[in-house]
Amino acid sequence: MSLLAVSRVQGSHPPARPTPGIIDRSFVCRRLQRNAIALIGAHPKAELLGSDEMVENLASSQAFEATDLVILRIALGAQRHTLLCIPERVWRGRKNDLLELKRLAGWSGRSCVLVPEAAIQKQPRLNCARAIDDAAGIEVTMEQRMELVMHLVERGKSSLLECASAVTHPSPFTAVLHLVAAGVLKMNIEAPLTPESTVEMADPG
Repeated sequence: MSLLAVSRVQGSHPPARPTPGIIDRSFVCRRLQRNAIALIGAHPKAELLGSDEMVENLASSQAFEATDLVILRIALGAQRHTLLCIPERVWRGRKNDLLELKRLAGWSGRSCVLVPEAAIQKQPRLNCARAIDDAAGIEVTMEQRMELVMHLVERGKSSLLECASAVTHPSPFTAVLHLVAAGVLKMNIEAPLTPESTVEMADPG
């Protein structure tokens, strides 16, 4: 279900200001989508597959608008799930409709998970997930990876600061978070991200 596009009005007239009290629901949905994708990117076993057209069509048939839900298809190991990320106003006002949508999707062979906005926006997890997801795009060589692995093999557990000091990388903190995103290392993302955050080897498998 694509999000609503915001068009800029061309011409000499200044853009109209939003009417007081009117919530930009497209913004709420875009933010929810961005943050949900960051959480998926920070999960070492989750892979974003994109949208789910079948569930989008089911949602439309149940009178859900484009700004009512963010629908994302993910792989979690060998399993496939569809996340229904739900803005707070929809979660409060249409719970029965959401359960019915989940039931209809189940009949169609889709495993749907209802994810309320409050769960996605939860701190400090979201800020940690953003930092880890942002680090996924940098390059870490095999030599740099081995520096961190050997450091943790010797220590068992270490702080983020100590790990950063053990790797010869232009952005050492980001390099550590990159290996967390890759599933080589692990951290507790439910706790605030600080130089003293504990880093350890990920569980085998």
